[in-house]
Amino acid sequence: MATHTSKTIPNAIELYEDRLKNVDLIWCKQVVSMLEEYCSVEKISVNDIGCNYGQLFKEIRRRGLEKKIDYNGYDIDKVFLGMAKKAFPEYANKFVQLDVETEKLDTRDITICSATFEHLDNPQSALKKMLAATSKHMILRTFVGSESIDFVQDDKRFVATSYNINQFSLFDLGKFFLRKVLVSVA
Repeated sequence: MATHTSKTIPNAIELYEDRLKNVDLIWCKQVVSMLEEYCSVEKISVNDIGCNYGQLFKEIRRRGLEKKIDYNGYDIDKVFLGMAKKAFPEYANKFVQLDVETEKLDTRDITICSATFEHLDNPQSALKKMLAATSKHMILRTFVGSESIDFVQDDKRFVATSYNINQFSLFDLGKFFLRKVLVSVA
């Protein structure tokens, strides 16, 4: 599997630990602002695909929304999940190892997949699984352009293990989602 893990750039673990302790990521603030609108009316449940070391949950907790947002974080990497569990020990059971390309997710109101989709070997399979486990909304944050580009970063000067850095055609993604909508409506 050519995905980004703690083994991709082993000496970056200290950077991630520092970011977890000291940096509030802009995308997390943006996503949690959207979630706040939903949970102002009712409690919501969320799947965070590729939760890494828990940055999105950190923002949920920073805003005091743990009781309004039933959060589950999934990642394939045990090291990153260990960092999240260490940072949030009272929520350790909310961080679960899972391969989104092959394993089934719990159904939730909202699925968030940020900076993960472009690193997968089989993104179509993962997208089908994510949509099947989403009852209301999906937030997909990835590289989108006028064409699909498949690239594997394997230059040993920069990475210890190779990983995908793909871009997806907006037109192809739109067709995929439109087919899903039309099938569910029919």
